Amino acid sequence: MNAVVALCHFCESHGPSSVFCTQTLRDSKIDEQLFNFDRNKACAACNSIGLSLGMVSRDEESNANFLSTQAPVIAEVVGLIRQAAVRSLSCEVSCNMDGGFVFFGDSTRGHVLSHTFHIRDSQARGFYKLFAIVILMKDKMFLLNIQPFLSENLSKISTILKNYALSTYNTEQAKFSERAQRLTSGQPNTQALRSLAELTGETNIYAELHTHFTWILWAGARCLSESLTLGSPTVPPFIGRDTEEGFSLVQMDKEGWLLNKYGLDNEDDEFYSLRKCKSILRSDFVAVCYCVIVGIQVILRGPSSKTMVLMKSLRKLLPESMHTLTRNDSPRYIPPTECKILSLASEVAVPQPCNTILRVDFIGNDDLISVKWTGEMPSKYPDLLTKIIKAVDEKLFTDFVLCKHMKVLVEEWKK
Repeated sequence: MNAVVALCHFCESHGPSSVFCTQTLRDSKIDEQLFNFDRNKACAACNSIGLSLGMVSRDEESNANFLSTQAPVIAEVVGLIRQAAVRSLSCEVSCNMDGGFVFFGDSTRGHVLSHTFHIRDSQARGFYKLFAIVILMKDKMFLLNIQPFLSENLSKISTILKNYALSTYNTEQAKFSERAQRLTSGQPNTQALRSLAELTGETNIYAELHTHFTWILWAGARCLSESLTLGSPTVPPFIGRDTEEGFSLVQMDKEGWLLNKYGLDNEDDEFYSLRKCKSILRSDFVAVCYCVIVGIQVILRGPSSKTMVLMKSLRKLLPESMHTLTRNDSPRYIPPTECKILSLASEVAVPQPCNTILRVDFIGNDDLISVKWTGEMPSKYPDLLTKIIKAVDEKLFTDFVLCKHMKVLVEEWKK
């Protein structure tokens, strides 16, 4: 993933700045990179691993180097990260300051997803220090598409840091209560500012952050290249802490990756497929799909085991936000204003078919069905319906690929 992940903090002496950055370098020699650090900030809180050190992980498959330093090694990125740090820790404020997410930026200065949070510090003003993890990227749509994945994992990283710092805070307060001292004397703390390693009590905290940030960049690139899912992509499990032998990237086991790269259950994809729906509806398949797309209510009457197949198959024609307008095995009839696809038992009374209601009745224990609708199909089908018919008839599409393709078609149609 072509992005920069940075940990930023608000220093009581120097203001907002980044203290640790990880970025992807391709076709670059690491030892030839110039480290562009601001040497005027010499306090412990504004420094992390030193002015001339870096941590490197390499993905042999993609030939990508993941380099972590105190500041970005690419000169033009330094100013962008500095600006992202200032905005994320000052003006771009979330309604939930402890764990909030904010998206901002433009095509010139890059697009940023910022996650702000507080960690405990017994010597800080207010006994808290403000931190932020920012992800800077030029590609706005890519960043927005993987925002659910990024938000989930940035929250996990911040929780790890907060738990470390809370443990240190509790230990320090048990030995000497800084709060009681301030209340008694009325004097602020004048001790030197402390680094993140001191706040968390973890000497290898930056190595751990390097592992987490590297995994996010690696997994963020792989999951969207491996799958067409437009929502939160499925990725290998979050790595957490590594063993004492060292820090490494996710184990790139081929078989393990292939088993976990997809977001849907394969059995579910194959069983609740539009092809299965077509085999049940036969010649009425196109008319039923048309009614679902244009908003005409579809009523499915019969045994739950049979109506559920049609329900879950036809529901894929609707955006996920409209899945709340479907009801399975309802005990009563629900009007079209509240439900677009409705399945219920045969004995439940329902209105007669009309222009705004299509009814599918299962007859007996056989696979016989009766489809009734008084409306007429248009001479020219909607573009989405045409693409659906073509996709269902495409023999090269497996049921899984067809399901993914349908998601893309529906998302395009929604926009």
